[in-house]
Amino acid sequence: MTGRWASVIVVNMERRSKFVDNTESASVHRALDILELLADAPAAVGLTEIARRAGGPKATVHRLLATLQTRGYVVQDSRSGAYSAGVRCFELGSSWVQNLDLRTAAAPVLADLNSRTQETVHLAIYDEGEVVYVDKLESPHPVVARSYVGRRCPAFCVATGRTLLAFQPHQEIAQVLGRPLPVFTPRTITDLAELRALLDEVRDRGYAVNHESHREGVGGVAAPIRDHTGAVVAAVGCCVPEHRFGPDRFGLLREQTVLAADRISRRLGATVSQRSPGEQAQQGA
Repeated sequence: MTGRWASVIVVNMERRSKFVDNTESASVHRALDILELLADAPAAVGLTEIARRAGGPKATVHRLLATLQTRGYVVQDSRSGAYSAGVRCFELGSSWVQNLDLRTAAAPVLADLNSRTQETVHLAIYDEGEVVYVDKLESPHPVVARSYVGRRCPAFCVATGRTLLAFQPHQEIAQVLGRPLPVFTPRTITDLAELRALLDEVRDRGYAVNHESHREGVGGVAAPIRDHTGAVVAAVGCCVPEHRFGPDRFGLLREQTVLAADRISRRLGATVSQRSPGEQAQQGA
C-alpha cells in the first residue's frame, strides 16, 4: 500500500466520522467507507487491512462485506480471499454520469478543444476541497499526461481545482486552506498567502494555471464554466506535459481553454455579462 493511498483513506474516514450519531448510521457509514476504500485501492485488499482502515471489528466488517458482495458492490478473489469493488459500483457511477446534463452540454466543446490543442482535456466539478473529473478526452501524442474519469485531486494544486476553489464561498476557501496541505512535488505551493493570491488571480483573469504542483512533469490551464444563474458549476482544462507547456504554446492553450469554457457556459444558459472582468477582457468582450 502506498503512503499517498493510505493518507487519502485516513482523510476520508476522518471527514465522515463526524456524521456518525448512532449504531445504525455507523454501520451505513462504515459500509460506505469500505466501498470508498476498495474503490481507491490500487489492488485487492484483505479483510484484516479493511477492518483496520475502516475502524471496526473484523466480524462486523466481514458481515458488511458479505452484504455488499450479495448486492454486487464487492467481489472476493476465490484464491486470496481479498476484496475489490464490484461492477455495481461502476454501473451506478455510469448512470450518474449519463444523467449529468453538464457532460452532455460540454461533449462537443471538449471534442473541439481536444482537436484544436491536441492535448488531454478535462471536465471537472468541485466536491469538498477536491476536484472530480467527470469527462476527458486524451491527447493523440505518444507522450501524454494520463488521467481517468472519476479521479479526484486536491483542488489547491491543480488548474481545474484552483479554478473551482476560487469561486467557492469565503468560508469554504478558508476551511480548505486551513487543513494540512500535502506536498506532492518540489513545486507544490502550500503557503497560504501565495495560494490566496493565486485564487485572487483566477477570479480576476478568468483562468488558472498549474506547473508541476501535483505531478512532476505535468502542467495545465483551466477556466470556469457557469450555468444560467452565473454560478460557477464546473471547470474545463487542458492537462499538458511540461515540455509542451512553454511560452510558445501557453497563449494558444489559455485562449482555447477560456473560449471552450465560455462556449459550454453559453450552452448552459450563461450570458457574457455573467463572466468576470478578467474573462471578458480575455475574450475582448
